[in-house]
Amino acid sequence: MKKAILIINMLFLVTFFSNAQNNDDLIFKDGNQTIKIEFETKQPYLELNKNTKFIVSVENIELQKTSIIGRGIRILGSNNKTGFECSVLVDENGLENGRFKMRLIYYNKDELKTHIFIIPVK
Repeated sequence: MKKAILIINMLFLVTFFSNAQNNDDLIFKDGNQTIKIEFETKQPYLELNKNTKFIVSVENIELQKTSIIGRGIRILGSNNKTGFECSVLVDENGLENGRFKMRLIYYNKDELKTHIFIIPVK
């Protein structure tokens, strides 16, 4: 009986932690370069069929050599040399396994690099 309860508790914890979205998933570091995504909702997920504004902040990355790609993403403007504002409207066609992929392309010492943010959608 104790083993069954222990197994159930362990399954619950594994399920809970695998379903939890960490805000650290919205921050990517590559050496001294950092890319951070912050949704205006302050949530670590997007909502299906709801337009959401967000800011992409960069550190030690040339903003002029940075691109963002994803279905339904619109660039609204640059706030300065450290970031730009965007919006996204996620629909069912833009999901892969219930998640939305957002690709950022940037340069690291003249080398073209890319990072894919995988964001949960509710």
